[in-house]
Amino acid sequence: MLKPPFFSEKQALEDIVTSVKEASVYSSVISINLCNVQKGTLIEYLWERGEYRPPWLWSIVEILKRTKREFPHLTITSDPVGAGAKRGPRNCKECSGQVADAIRAFSMSQNLQDLEGLECDCKHLWEKVLVLDDVSFGSPVLE
Repeated sequence: MLKPPFFSEKQALEDIVTSVKEASVYSSVISINLCNVQKGTLIEYLWERGEYRPPWLWSIVEILKRTKREFPHLTITSDPVGAGAKRGPRNCKECSGQVADAIRAFSMSQNLQDLEGLECDCKHLWEKVLVLDDVSFGSPVLE
């Protein structure tokens, strides 16, 4: 599960990479689910108070690239359900749809080319969030 409560974006990213490494000896197929905000949950409680943000789509792109390169024999999938919605995993309004489509395409093809060439101004913001998020103790740097 990418980005459970109380994890910074960077911690969540590294946790999934580590989990894939550990699971790789037991399975040939790994599905990575992205957290979203559901009614009546702890995540919704935190989200309503500005203490949780769903994961960036850039994080799952990075995870898929890193893990597929390290474990080319694995089938690694993710379906970013609710991508682009306020309560779902997202980047900015301009690129969330395109990036989510690329994630789905990669999940079907296992071809890293599907994840190449994705660029948007918000990617630089995500990179800064990875650095600053840890010093905010898991509270989102940005909404």
